[in-house]
Amino acid sequence: MMSDARSLLILYGSQSGNSEDVAIQTGNAALKHNLQPIVRAMDEISIDEILGQTRLLICCSTWGDGEQPDNAEDLWEEANGSDIDSLKGLHFSVLALGDSSYDLFCESGKEWDNWFESKGATRVYDRVDCDVDYEEPAQTWSDAVLVKMAAIEDVSPPTVVEVAEETIEVDQSTLEAIDNTTMKKEVVKSQWNAKNPYSSKLTQNFILNGKGSGKETRHIVFDLGDSGLEYKAGDALGVIPICPPEVVADLLSLGGFTGEEEVETNLGVCSLHEALSTRYEVHRVSKKWIEGLGSRVVSSEGPIEIRIVSRNRVSTSDGSTIISWKGSGNDDDLPSDYSQITSPNDPAEELWNKLTSDSKSMEDYMWTRDYVDALRDFSNVSFTPQEFIDGMDRLKPRLYSIASSPEYEPGTVHLTVGIVRYNYHDRDRAGLTTGYLSDRCVVEETPIGVFMSPTRSFVLPENGDVDCIMVGPGTGIAPFRAFLQQRDLNGDRGRNWLFFGDWTEEGEYYYKEEMDDWKNRDILTKHDLAWSRDGSEKVYVQHLMRKNGLEIWEWIDGGGYFYVCGDKSRMAKDVHQTLIDICSEHGKMSLDDAKSFVEDSMMKKEKRYLRDVY
Repeated sequence: MMSDARSLLILYGSQSGNSEDVAIQTGNAALKHNLQPIVRAMDEISIDEILGQTRLLICCSTWGDGEQPDNAEDLWEEANGSDIDSLKGLHFSVLALGDSSYDLFCESGKEWDNWFESKGATRVYDRVDCDVDYEEPAQTWSDAVLVKMAAIEDVSPPTVVEVAEETIEVDQSTLEAIDNTTMKKEVVKSQWNAKNPYSSKLTQNFILNGKGSGKETRHIVFDLGDSGLEYKAGDALGVIPICPPEVVADLLSLGGFTGEEEVETNLGVCSLHEALSTRYEVHRVSKKWIEGLGSRVVSSEGPIEIRIVSRNRVSTSDGSTIISWKGSGNDDDLPSDYSQITSPNDPAEELWNKLTSDSKSMEDYMWTRDYVDALRDFSNVSFTPQEFIDGMDRLKPRLYSIASSPEYEPGTVHLTVGIVRYNYHDRDRAGLTTGYLSDRCVVEETPIGVFMSPTRSFVLPENGDVDCIMVGPGTGIAPFRAFLQQRDLNGDRGRNWLFFGDWTEEGEYYYKEEMDDWKNRDILTKHDLAWSRDGSEKVYVQHLMRKNGLEIWEWIDGGGYFYVCGDKSRMAKDVHQTLIDICSEHGKMSLDDAKSFVEDSMMKKEKRYLRDVY
């Protein structure tokens, strides 16, 4: 990609769409500064294409525990594997989006910022790290950095011209003369978002599992009413949960609170009851909260130690000495028949010391306990209402792949949700949002906050004649039900091949009647099913892929798209490697060439290997 005069390359790494929206809005604003914006997802560009650029902006979110978002992973790997010595002449700035409740806050943005600096690029504006409430600092960054970028002249070497810190006024004729082909993306902002969700209600909520299933998977339908919310196959629905009322009640009781106490939150002042119900996540204790206990559980005088240094025993009958022992008091120097005396220290203090000194212990504790457990473990610690919520993780919406075409049942949106249930420390528990949807949301009654989370990277091919291979075990079936509905309604002539699997055919064959209908009408050309617990051997989707390797290659070689949805840590990795192996064997490539074909050609350049993994 050549750097044209006044061009500004804006790259975004986005998981839920926030970084993408900021990037696009910044691109729109750049036009008023007489700049030519080029907005691209990080998986739409290579490091080599950044060479020769004069102006670059990065908008990047952080995913999980400090990870790059999915559409930035490959570019980050390429950057760190490149032999680029210098990016002198490139002027850049980074906007990082994250959540301060996580340890590695804005880590991905920080990594990009450091990488460009290490390559000699010039930082024209300091990196801005945005928390959950990102809109205002993002706008401030955009306004300021565009002034800086507009002041850079396109000469070699690039120089910065001193200009007044004000927006350049450009008349309409000039704006119309700018090649807007570079601005291929537009932001269509809905009034409904995570901060201002639409209040929906359920029209359906039923279990999909058959007899004897060990799982609970639900089909849930939301009414969009007069919201004006729009979506396409491949998008996700954001759901705002409410914390379990019984847990909130236990917390108030254990803390000695009424619930009416006022507390300051990120969304302003509210009652403690409201904060614990709708603003913080109470189902799992946070590391920051535990660490914050230090000043209240650690003794100011240090730990108490008791050691045996001597032992004397005298006969009560005649006063003679039975035993007389002296030692150092060390653990391995004790009188006969004695063991080390246990510490008289506060158990809460000892627990806190263990958690904060051992990351594995901290992780295990956080994973298996909520704040009810924590209050019992630290029962001698007293809190003010504000102290109690300080350090808690903010309540975050959950995103679910939409399982319907918007044209299938207009005015509704369907989800396929696996309900999480477990037992820790003799208490039955459920996933925060899945438990809320399954147990406490009554059809046609309970208001539920929702919003749309559009995707621009997990979409159907524009050409309906293109073949599609879809791999979606378990609840990964959701977007492919939407895809098949949409392809059916469009009258697309491309073939469809679905790989689906789960535990058992009787218990987990979701949407069987619909699948049978699509097969009967040749909408679903091929349908391969993998059941891991129906036979003597476990069968997974990747096993069926290998059996059909030649035909999969023929579809791919003919221009077919390949989709994967589901578990990122295992299934998606196994499917990815299987696809490489298939391309190597049947495409007559080396493993290295097959890897390059899958990851570079199919994923990056041709955009026909698409993943929705989590």
